[in-house]
Amino acid sequence: MSQEGFKVIYGTKSINTLQRQLHSRSVSFNNFKNITVQDIEDMKETIAAKKKFSEANNKSIDINSGLTNYQNTLRYLTNPTISQELKTFDEKILYLILSCDPELLMMETFIGSDITPSSRINDEEDEKKKQQLQAKRKEELDSFANKVRELIGFYDPNLLKYESILHRGLMKKAGLVSDVKTPSLESLLKRTWMVKNINIINNQNLIRLRAIASMWLNEAKDPQDLNSLAYNLLNRYRDLHIYNVEEQIILFILIADPELDLLRIFEEESNYKEIQRRAIAELGFYNKGLINVEQLYHDKFEPDKKLSAWTI
Repeated sequence: MSQEGFKVIYGTKSINTLQRQLHSRSVSFNNFKNITVQDIEDMKETIAAKKKFSEANNKSIDINSGLTNYQNTLRYLTNPTISQELKTFDEKILYLILSCDPELLMMETFIGSDITPSSRINDEEDEKKKQQLQAKRKEELDSFANKVRELIGFYDPNLLKYESILHRGLMKKAGLVSDVKTPSLESLLKRTWMVKNINIINNQNLIRLRAIASMWLNEAKDPQDLNSLAYNLLNRYRDLHIYNVEEQIILFILIADPELDLLRIFEEESNYKEIQRRAIAELGFYNKGLINVEQLYHDKFEPDKKLSAWTI
């Protein structure tokens, strides 16, 4: 199809106008509840076929294919005549994500960014400090938007929420791996020797890790199955948005030993044999390196937490 024909079908509206036109239907969004894993696979095939046809008929050089693809996708989705097979807003947003950011890079970039939360600003009572935090957050969001543009060629702030909801829904529908028979707990705990400090983890990272811990406790078939937990931490770290070994181990602690009972036992006993005996009996696991990581976590994030009658 010629560029002229392309324009006749899609029109020549600006990106901002197309964005407003598409997202104006967000009131009907249903959190992808009726979207199945098979629906997603079918849509991926449809998108791939359309892109293959488009590439075969467009020989021009595009210096920003990501932006062009995004704009053309918006044109397609806001034209009721040619996108009528997509009946709901959920289907249209899913199409937009799978066509323009199938790896959910916008969401991953946001998770990895240290952006001042709005709640922190709202809680600030000093007006001058609040204004400083607001300016800081604006700079951080601008930096985030620029990173996203570098990665995928465009920035659509509305997509962030939808990508997060899609990811959570997919994980829930696909299911966390349960009833793992492969010995995994010891393999995970052996990694504690790699953790010399937890400087890489800040308060924002900890909020994310606690959210992941909450998801496991709410959605895992058996939240107390530590072997399956270890397997997921070792093999599904990308899906769980875990980015380093420090986060793997801290997340294990948040789920398996949130009260730092292993560290408490260490404080109460005088020799490692008794520590090991009590830990296995009371917690179901023991690892000397994990004691060190729990101490690091305690000192950084919960220094006021009293571990036993022996600690001051």
